[in-house]
Amino acid sequence: MEKENLSEENNEKKSIKAKLKKIFKKKEIWISGIIGLIIGGILIYILGEFGILGLGHQTIISFKGGKVTKNEIYNEMEKYYPINYVLELADKSILDNMYQLTDEQKEEIDKQVDSILSMYETYYGYTEEQFLEENGFNSKDEFVEYMQLDYRRNLYCIDYFKTLLPEEDINNYYNDNVYGKINTKHILIKVSDDVTDEKALATANEILAKLKDGKSFDDVANEYKDKVTTENVDVDNFTEDSLANNYVEASKKLEKDEYTTKAVKTDYGYHIIYCIDKSDKPSLEDVENDIVEVLAKDLEKEDQYIRYKALIKLREDSKMKFKNKDLEEKYKEYCEQIDNSGKTEQNEDVAENENNMTVNE
Repeated sequence: MEKENLSEENNEKKSIKAKLKKIFKKKEIWISGIIGLIIGGILIYILGEFGILGLGHQTIISFKGGKVTKNEIYNEMEKYYPINYVLELADKSILDNMYQLTDEQKEEIDKQVDSILSMYETYYGYTEEQFLEENGFNSKDEFVEYMQLDYRRNLYCIDYFKTLLPEEDINNYYNDNVYGKINTKHILIKVSDDVTDEKALATANEILAKLKDGKSFDDVANEYKDKVTTENVDVDNFTEDSLANNYVEASKKLEKDEYTTKAVKTDYGYHIIYCIDKSDKPSLEDVENDIVEVLAKDLEKEDQYIRYKALIKLREDSKMKFKNKDLEEKYKEYCEQIDNSGKTEQNEDVAENENNMTVNE
């Protein structure tokens, strides 16, 4: 079943590919368009002037618990648009205080970094050095730091989403959809040009008959090894989107050391699933963030700028202030651009719905 996206390795690749699409629009991901260029031009002028005057330690932005100085930005502005770095420095200082990453979280980020580097090498032939240079990083450590910032930003967005989602919705999702991790293995009889649906089902029923007669799952799998595919698959609450729904539902009904007494049909063929082990249902506290991320997909469909708006609120709550009026005005323009973009999309949706109603009438 190596090619059928049921393996943990394929699930990981799918997750990483999605992450790549979100992250690597250079490091300008959290600010965009002409506003960034305008602010960048102004800031280059400001920094150049103050750098000559030796005022590099003058504060540009302040917030509770920290500040960003001109000197910090000047040292980095050649990498990419300075406003991006201003906001990165501000967000990093604010979020570092809000979210202390655990060793486990740091290890998770390190693994993600290594996976991304590996994927880029596999899919694009990039060396680590080429990847870092292409995406504006001077070193792997700098890339890790950026990924830690991205991780913290996401933690804040999750907390922001919690203020928008009814608590009842979170509890209902937990009660209806969350279960313990299920370790399974399965025998798959593929349907193909050479094996019809009827033949595959007949083979599956033969295997089930042998299991009912007392043969072990592994012995039967070995006996039919030339006709079937076998694999171990972990079924988990928040990765099941990449698994066949029928496989997941059948796995949830099994207890340890039980197997499905009827063949389970998916797009791949017929499965006989065996439950190796299953863990207890996690607490709501342990999975609440995962649940919020699932439920927030609907919020993001309604407003694709919602994460930008969350970070704008983060800076507002942290009393972030620009000490330069021109820069402050341009940041306000950026915030208005984000706010108006959402409203424009809503108006377009309304207009489209009205047009559809007219056509239907």
